[in-house]
Amino acid sequence: MNLTFSALSLDWTNPKFLVPLVFVGIGFGILVYILKISIASIHLKRKGTKTKGTVVGYKDVGADKYGKKSKALLVRVEVGMNVWEFQSLLYWVVPPYSVGDTVPVLYLITNSEIPTSRLDNWEELFADAILLGAIALVLLVLGSLLLFNYNPDV
Repeated sequence: MNLTFSALSLDWTNPKFLVPLVFVGIGFGILVYILKISIASIHLKRKGTKTKGTVVGYKDVGADKYGKKSKALLVRVEVGMNVWEFQSLLYWVVPPYSVGDTVPVLYLITNSEIPTSRLDNWEELFADAILLGAIALVLLVLGSLLLFNYNPDV
C-alpha cells in the first residue's frame, strides 16, 4: 500500500475539507467548555459544604411541544445568619420534590454575594458535562473520519 501525503492539498475553499474542520473545531470547543464546568463541579463536590435546603417554589423554564410546562426548583438555604435562594439547573414536568420538602444542597462561599449552590446529586453536578461530552464525541469522530477520508480529487 503506497501512502503519499506530499500531494495533500489544503484547499480552504473546498467544503469537503472545511466541514470536517468545523466539526472538529466545534467538538474541541465543547470539550474545553466541558472541562470548565466539570472542574467547577468537582471543586464544589470536594470543597463545598453539605447542608439541607427547603424547596420554596418552582420557576417555569419552558414547555414541551405538547404545552406541558417544565419547572426548576427554587431552593432556600439558611446557614447561620446567611439566607439565600437558588434555582436548580435541572427541571422537570413533574418535579420530584414538593414545596416545603428538604433537599440536600452543596454550597461554596465565594467572593459573590450569593454562595455557589447546587443540589447535591450527580445529575445536577455532571449531567450537562455527560450530555455535551456525547455530542462532542460524535462531532470529533465524524469530523476525524471525514478528514481521514478526505480526497481533494473527488
